[in-house]
Amino acid sequence: MSQHLIERKQLLKDMQELNSRADFGTLQQEQYDRMDARYVELDALIQGESRAAALASRVESLGKPTLRAQAAATTVGNRVADGDVASTPEYRAAFGRALKSGNFHELRTLTTGTSNAPLPIDMQRRIWQLLQNDMPLRSIARATTIGSDQQVTVETAIPTGYLVNEIDSGGSINVVTESDPTFTRKTIGDYAYAARTPITYQAYNDYIQGGTYLADKLAMAVGLAEERYLMTGDASAAASGNPAQPSGVITTIKAAANKYTMTVGTTPSGWAGIVGASEAIIETAHLVSPQYRRGASFRWMMSDTAAKNIRMLKDTAGRYLWQVSDNVTEGITNGLSGNLYGIPVIVSQFMPTTTAAGDVAAVVGDFSNVEIYDRGPIESKLDDMTGLQTLTWKLQAWKRSDVVTYTGVSGLRPFSFLAFK
Repeated sequence: MSQHLIERKQLLKDMQELNSRADFGTLQQEQYDRMDARYVELDALIQGESRAAALASRVESLGKPTLRAQAAATTVGNRVADGDVASTPEYRAAFGRALKSGNFHELRTLTTGTSNAPLPIDMQRRIWQLLQNDMPLRSIARATTIGSDQQVTVETAIPTGYLVNEIDSGGSINVVTESDPTFTRKTIGDYAYAARTPITYQAYNDYIQGGTYLADKLAMAVGLAEERYLMTGDASAAASGNPAQPSGVITTIKAAANKYTMTVGTTPSGWAGIVGASEAIIETAHLVSPQYRRGASFRWMMSDTAAKNIRMLKDTAGRYLWQVSDNVTEGITNGLSGNLYGIPVIVSQFMPTTTAAGDVAAVVGDFSNVEIYDRGPIESKLDDMTGLQTLTWKLQAWKRSDVVTYTGVSGLRPFSFLAFK
């Protein structure tokens, strides 16, 4: 076992011990972040060592005697049969030179299929990257790394409080009745998210910076898949062709039914029902208990469609209600404040956009009551054998996680949502 593998194994153990400490605070978080960065660095070093060892083994094997030689070729006279080109000495010699020199120009005809594996036809060292947004949920929820199956305890009721009459003025003294808090336990699931892409040998090593670019893009693809299901997973069990889903944040909040329903009109009317009903925004915000309406994680979360329709609310004089500032003249050119009723707004592409009766139009609440449980960091592996015949490798990335959303107890609600009528 290499020194890097030994160090990574010990580092993972230390991270698990640190994460399980009861006094985990700011200093411990900083230490954990440094350890996590070193873990990622070790992963890259170990993968590089593995690739170098595999390539060295192949180059060494090319110099050894082989029994395939000419007898392995199917010949018609002195001509090699179609489809058996790889058996010829010329092919093996070209392949050996390519591995040793890194020059794969002679082998480009092997990658003219429809696999879409990147190949630098003009060897131009430039790639236009698509810009992606951050993962909104992770930016405001809490994230914890765990190493194995475990359960978390969630309160479902708190003791009842009473006003005590300390002096008996002729009447009976108010009695404080004993009551217990109640709890439930939730098992942290193990949901996996993955992405896979083909990549030619020369593109991996020469065209896109040793795979760094693709690794970043795959990590983003995995993150987007994770965000989608952590937001809207329906908690369904595994079925044929359909993996089990987590109970997403929106699914859990909707089930708690702490909502304000649009009341304009007499029939379901989708977004038309909110026009002129700005009080729906205020009503929904005040359904959240005051204890949760403070702090950096108290936010609106909505789709871009919701933000657009709410932005178009007007008063009776035709003025937009969601204005930039009381001290700035209203107008499209002034930009748009990130606050709605004084509450910051986060737009998520994974918020529901359906408008049937009871569907979620927007959510508001304290998102520190959402906890994401990660089973380690995003991992990746290069499969350099499956497509070896055409020098096409497969790069795959994956991660595992689950989410728990605390929706409060009777009388204390950290979330509410605006619902369609």
